Amino acid sequence: MRSALCHNKVRVHVLTLTKKMNLKAPTPMHVAVVSIGRSGTSLIARILDQVLGVDFGDEADHIPRNHNNPDGYFENAAFLAFDERVLQAANAWVLNPPPLDYVAALPESQRAAFEQEALALLAKYAQNKPRFGWKDPRLSFTLPFWRIASPNLIPVIAVRKPYSVLSSIGAQLDRPVESMAGLWFTYYQHVFHHTQGLNRFFVNFDGLLSDPLPIVMALATHLGIHADSEEVQGKLAEIIKPQQSKHSFATPAANAATAAAATPILGARTTDLHAYLVQSTQDGGQPNANKLADLLR
Repeated sequence: MRSALCHNKVRVHVLTLTKKMNLKAPTPMHVAVVSIGRSGTSLIARILDQVLGVDFGDEADHIPRNHNNPDGYFENAAFLAFDERVLQAANAWVLNPPPLDYVAALPESQRAAFEQEALALLAKYAQNKPRFGWKDPRLSFTLPFWRIASPNLIPVIAVRKPYSVLSSIGAQLDRPVESMAGLWFTYYQHVFHHTQGLNRFFVNFDGLLSDPLPIVMALATHLGIHADSEEVQGKLAEIIKPQQSKHSFATPAANAATAAAATPILGARTTDLHAYLVQSTQDGGQPNANKLADLLR
């Protein structure tokens, strides 16, 4: 009896001190992997989940694996369905992006409904997880609603060779590359516009395949996650298989031929932006916001 009374006194004392000090639970970390499709976002999500401990939820809640992505997409099916509805409301889809300011053109009641649905989805799936992540190429356009649901979310932005991306999308959707000439640039216009002011991090997918450790360690530092480099290296060796990418081991002659074919299709704005992003993200480095703004004009 005496022991129980002492325990209760200690508990009350701790609660009183907590209230006086106004202690709060740590703010959960929310990470959104953003980019045009076929840019390595699934690999980045897998690294975040299995190496850095950012929880992407149960696989049962994800869209299923298939021959295009046998290791899994790490995409929550409910989040994807929500993003699809937002794009439909804007008369857009993944190959037909909406205007940058499309949200303002939606009816106020519809905007409010989307905002509430994003909040509800995040509450349901993130719950009280200290680190939670999600991904979907459509996030490039729907981030305005997710930013309201999670004002401090951290965007991790994947960057891959534009022609490789468009070729992969074309093969997947049976579309000629020429029909998607400005698509890569338009996606990144949206991504940069909708992530302004957020603590974003850019990952060069091709660099991640060739030398992943410095990039992943830089990402861990950016997220404030302590990571042991030897442990990370061991996990990455199990996850990253460069030979699985059709574009990883092209010969110099093949690369030159691809570049020659890509230049007139992509245009100077796309090639200049990609070149800068590659140069600025070496070993986990990050691009300059002012320079990005100049390239996106």
